[in-house]
Amino acid sequence: MLAARGAVGKGVSLLNKQSALILVLAMLAAAVLIGHQNVPPMDRDEARFAQASKQMLASGDYVTVRFQDELRAKKPAGIYWLQSAAAGLFGADDIATYRLPSLLAFLAAIWGTYNLASHLYRKPRALLAAAVLGASLLAFAEAHLAKTDTVLMALCLAQQMALMRIYLAVQLGRVPPERSWLWFWVFMGAAIMIKGPIGPLLGLATIAALCLWDRSYRWLEQIRLVKGLLILAALTLPWAILVTLATDGAFLDIAVRGDLLAKVKAGQESHGAPIGTYIALVGLLIWPGCILLPRAVAQVPTLLEHAQSRFLIAWIVPFWLLIELIPTKLPHYPLPVFPALAVVLVCAVEVPLPGDPKSGKLRYKFQRYLALAGEYAMLAVAGVLAAVVLWAAITQGGQTGSRAFAFAMISLALLAVVLWQGILWHLGGGIKPVVTILLVGVLFNFSLISGLLPALSRIHVSTAIDRAITSLKLNPPAIAAAGFHEPSLVFLRGSDVLLLSGPEAALFLAEAPGGLAIVENRQRQAFLAMASQLGEELLPPYQISGFNVSKGKEVLIFLYRSAFD
Repeated sequence: MLAARGAVGKGVSLLNKQSALILVLAMLAAAVLIGHQNVPPMDRDEARFAQASKQMLASGDYVTVRFQDELRAKKPAGIYWLQSAAAGLFGADDIATYRLPSLLAFLAAIWGTYNLASHLYRKPRALLAAAVLGASLLAFAEAHLAKTDTVLMALCLAQQMALMRIYLAVQLGRVPPERSWLWFWVFMGAAIMIKGPIGPLLGLATIAALCLWDRSYRWLEQIRLVKGLLILAALTLPWAILVTLATDGAFLDIAVRGDLLAKVKAGQESHGAPIGTYIALVGLLIWPGCILLPRAVAQVPTLLEHAQSRFLIAWIVPFWLLIELIPTKLPHYPLPVFPALAVVLVCAVEVPLPGDPKSGKLRYKFQRYLALAGEYAMLAVAGVLAAVVLWAAITQGGQTGSRAFAFAMISLALLAVVLWQGILWHLGGGIKPVVTILLVGVLFNFSLISGLLPALSRIHVSTAIDRAITSLKLNPPAIAAAGFHEPSLVFLRGSDVLLLSGPEAALFLAEAPGGLAIVENRQRQAFLAMASQLGEELLPPYQISGFNVSKGKEVLIFLYRSAFD
């Protein structure tokens, strides 16, 4: 087994392991719950998911998924069932309730990572692996959003742990734990109901890599393929049949051809990026645990000698290659491998830098300089984050600029501590600097997401519109939006918001007494021209400026009402 299994850091060994894990989970839960309340609805995916779930709860239709009157065939119904259940329990109007499934899945993934790491390390080091996942910027951020990705990560982790138990038992000549095969297929079916083929794709990629490495596939008999496929069918086909009947086949056709195949063929919705994008961004995605990455990579030859860590590499590498090859790139795509990555990273905590610059062999010199370059690059991630934080506070603070700047200064101070501890670890190693890095990293993530992000008032345009309508006491019976069609506006103001063009919004005002037209500047001239043709007299508009993150453009919004109301 790995040498790290016998090594226990003095500071961590003093902790009661179970209590320490509970403390980590409680701290992260509290931090994320605060963020759930502070962060406004985010465009576009989160607001679409939340609004569709709100409509599902209101309509009682738990088969078809709709955003307003449009069929939303991007994902299966599983995530909408979870979100509508949370909204039914805790209230349908607050975005925070739709985020609860993401938080619970995040905590489950951390607990699962702890158990996964227990196959390789003693309990204190397993706790460190769980903390690496909990502190990672991407996973922490996704736990704040009402989307599929954190839930998918937890389900993929459960699926892969069941598969690993089967694989390890066969490797050791033992009988696999009872019902491991059953849980493998059950969690795969649940993953399909959350995000389609990602769970099966991960499982197949892992199996293929292990079979190629071991040059054996006899262990697959323990997976019980025929029974497993029947379980998958039982879990997924009832809803698939019902939604096919309810939509005359349109839902699955759009889901497969309009979403899945579109992402495989080309970058969908302007999200295309070249091969290697995720490798280039890996330091940001797993920050602050990225400091461990160069030494962990250097340990791969040793890791491949052991069945436990070999399974983790088969979990990470093939799937990572697949998402690199797909033209559509989104930051959350690597999340299904994050638990395995967190466990692998921990092997580097007390490993010295590879290579030797004093050696006469070029190979050892190259190893040392490559590792040094990697660690300096990972330390530089703190500088990149500092630049982003400052830029965001200065350019997007708007009316809450002073608060944004204050949180930016707090974030910069925390980044400085992480950088300092990272340098200490780089120079001397040890578990204590890593523990400090992870703890301060969580505080930075909390300051960034729960403090700075809500204070960037210029990027929360829909929230500014909603607050303006409330503060002006307009209480319009009907609302139309021209040019600004972000889903967050629909979530905040209701599914009856009409998404129209400028001329259509003018016609709307003429025909809807007391109505409100929300007109983006690019539609304003067309709106005013049609209003003039209709002889419609308008009150002076209320003006809102901001930055539309979804489109990457400055926006100027005007709230118009008829003078005849």
